[in-house]
Amino acid sequence: MKTIGSRLFFLLAVCLAFMLASTLFHYENVVGLKDKLILMERFNDLRDNILELRRYEKNVFLVGDRSDVDKLISYLLQTINVFNDLRGQMKNIMGALALEEFQNDLQTYEKLVYRGMDSEKQGAADYVNSQIREKGKLLNDYVDKLIETKRRQIDQAINTTLIIPFVFFLLFLAVFAFLLFKARRNISKPLSILHTATGKVSRGDFTQIYYPTDRGDEISACINAFNKMTKEIQIRQEQLLHSRKMASIGIFTSGIAHELNNPINNISLITETLMDENDLTPAEKDKLYNDLMGQAERAAEIVKGLLEFSRNDQEQLEKLSLDDIIEKTVRLVQNKIKLQQIKYVKSINTPLKPVWIDKSRLQQALLNLLINAIQAMPEGGTLGVAIRAGENPDEIRIDVADTGSGIPQDQLDSIFDPFFTTKKEGEGTGLGLSVTYGIIKKHGGRITVTSKPGQGSIFSIFLSTKEKHDPGHDPA
Repeated sequence: MKTIGSRLFFLLAVCLAFMLASTLFHYENVVGLKDKLILMERFNDLRDNILELRRYEKNVFLVGDRSDVDKLISYLLQTINVFNDLRGQMKNIMGALALEEFQNDLQTYEKLVYRGMDSEKQGAADYVNSQIREKGKLLNDYVDKLIETKRRQIDQAINTTLIIPFVFFLLFLAVFAFLLFKARRNISKPLSILHTATGKVSRGDFTQIYYPTDRGDEISACINAFNKMTKEIQIRQEQLLHSRKMASIGIFTSGIAHELNNPINNISLITETLMDENDLTPAEKDKLYNDLMGQAERAAEIVKGLLEFSRNDQEQLEKLSLDDIIEKTVRLVQNKIKLQQIKYVKSINTPLKPVWIDKSRLQQALLNLLINAIQAMPEGGTLGVAIRAGENPDEIRIDVADTGSGIPQDQLDSIFDPFFTTKKEGEGTGLGLSVTYGIIKKHGGRITVTSKPGQGSIFSIFLSTKEKHDPGHDPA
């Protein structure tokens, strides 16, 4: 019984089995009760025959009405015939000993009746009449006791018929509750876990499900498939992250080229001066050599920053200063900021603490936010980056604010969804903010956005400042 369908079929089969058992029991009880009532009627007939027998007995032996002799004999024979028909049932109810006593009394009564009629002819019937009345009373008492015993059995059968449905109901309720518990543990609970996990996937959390998957049912297969899917998505996300980095590099290539061109031109000019000017003093030559080294170091620093950003290493946490990361990231888009005449403002409103972060990936997240902010201000504006205290004592907050076009309120809930974009067709893939969301989640942080159309947007990153930080932890 591995599939959900087989479990549901088993549950239905149990319900049907209880219904069938209850129906059969009721049917058997009703049929049995009907038989008991019919038997009760026959016992009543026996008693009625005995009562009639005794009535004509009094007429014949006490009153002396000889015209009722035939009726007396008729009811006596009917009583004997009914007794013979009911012998087996009476034995079951009253027992063999009581049945034998009744039979003896009935036979004695029959003999006494015939003797009494002979005694009446001879005129000496007082003794026989008293014995007839005594035996007749015994027959009547026996039948009354028989009927009373049968009535109690019928009452007991009725009570059983009334009580057993409740017993069946309680038993069914207990079995059904047990089956529901099993169904919840084996079906509802893992489905709920799977539902929660798929919701996390939509928010960029690809944590695998830790649940026994060796049951061989569809849910175990789904969980196994889900875990394989999340593992594959994580691999693809790494590839996507690197692709986004390379796409971002394309955006600020012109800025990098400009930044490299300045120190290269300066190196060229200094080299020409050293080659053409032969009358330079040693001090002047030392100064030019120092300038030459400074420009070379500047170019090397630019290239180093670019290589550092574009590498595709595995996640590696370091305890670093956020101010330094922000400065290096802003430097990558500095030329773009200048070209669009954007005013850049940075502020630090809290004591800086080193944070456990993955330098390359956090830089990617910040760069995505900076590029979005720059693209939201094609006619210029103000780009602000602020470091301040978070909402919780162990948090630090980074705000990236712009004075651009803003985001409509009805789109704010979807802004971090993969492939969702507010840009025109062909101007964006809708993956930048989704990647950013995933990176911040990987750091155990969270990201929020507030925006007003026409006034700009503020993206806020919250990171933990705890000494020991688990990047897989999701505080949200």
